[in-house]
Amino acid sequence: MKLKYLSLAIITAFTLTGCGGGGGGSDGVYQGIDSGSAEGNQNFQQWHYFEIEAGYAVNEPLEFVHNTFTLDQGNVYVQDDSPTPDNDILVTQDGVYQDLGPKNSKYGYLAGTGSLNNLVFTHKPYSPVGSTGLIFNTNFKKIDLNGKNALATLESRDQWDIVNNSIPNISAQRLAYYNSVKDLTFPAGAYCLQVSIRSNNQENIYLYTGQSDKKFAFDGYAADYAQNDKHIFKKTYKDTIAYLYSDDGTEAGATYGAAEYKGNYYGAGRYLKGVEYSLAQYIQEQKDKLSSNLNESERKLAIEEIETLNNECSWYNDTAAQFIQNSIKP
Repeated sequence: MKLKYLSLAIITAFTLTGCGGGGGGSDGVYQGIDSGSAEGNQNFQQWHYFEIEAGYAVNEPLEFVHNTFTLDQGNVYVQDDSPTPDNDILVTQDGVYQDLGPKNSKYGYLAGTGSLNNLVFTHKPYSPVGSTGLIFNTNFKKIDLNGKNALATLESRDQWDIVNNSIPNISAQRLAYYNSVKDLTFPAGAYCLQVSIRSNNQENIYLYTGQSDKKFAFDGYAADYAQNDKHIFKKTYKDTIAYLYSDDGTEAGATYGAAEYKGNYYGAGRYLKGVEYSLAQYIQEQKDKLSSNLNESERKLAIEEIETLNNECSWYNDTAAQFIQNSIKP
């Protein structure tokens, strides 16, 4: 799951598997907790993550995900109401961590410790074995949402497609929903935080527990490695053996594959020490991938669509969350 509400930009950049189950949050009218000025209250802060899932296939209903992220006295909690949330494992050379720890009756699952100061979120993930070395830092940009299009912060590229009448790839049910909310704008007092950069202090590997058993894939990678396949690299972490594929054949490029941890097999994603994600870099990479066959007008439109990613939000404050829950929820 990689705590997409803690790092939505990772989902945007790498299309990682989402949380198990359907939409979280409660039905009916939104009732939030007023945490005051988020930057000013260091002991208690509460933020909201939203996502509109599914609704792509014929007759597939839309799913509305609402997760609440709470900082209380240095602890980080995530409220996830999915029936069976994924609880991915994260491993370093000397530590083992998990997305979700014990469940707090008030705020949801313990997700470690952390603080949000001056738009920098410092997060030490939960460890079931007491590991303490891994730290993530996420730099945010604060966006005033007063009068801004709400759909553009949730589904920026689809919203752009609708405005520009470019809708061949949007399903009928999504299009009907988009058209019902496309003109709604946020009220005064609404704002959000957008992930700019996310970094870590240790190389780590994610083991995706929501995927089915990956022994077949693990054995396949291992066999290719034994045959000196130059694109397969073997890496070891605490209690973990991983075989990872590199698109460019370099060790640094070995970022995905399969791993064995304590007798179980998982899909795996590797992150080198340092910057894991940069929004500006990701946008530039998308521009660099544009076809050279586009004419000037097509290229201009394609770049304009890519740059809509600058409108997307990661965490919403209570005012914005109330508006989304009451007016945007499908």
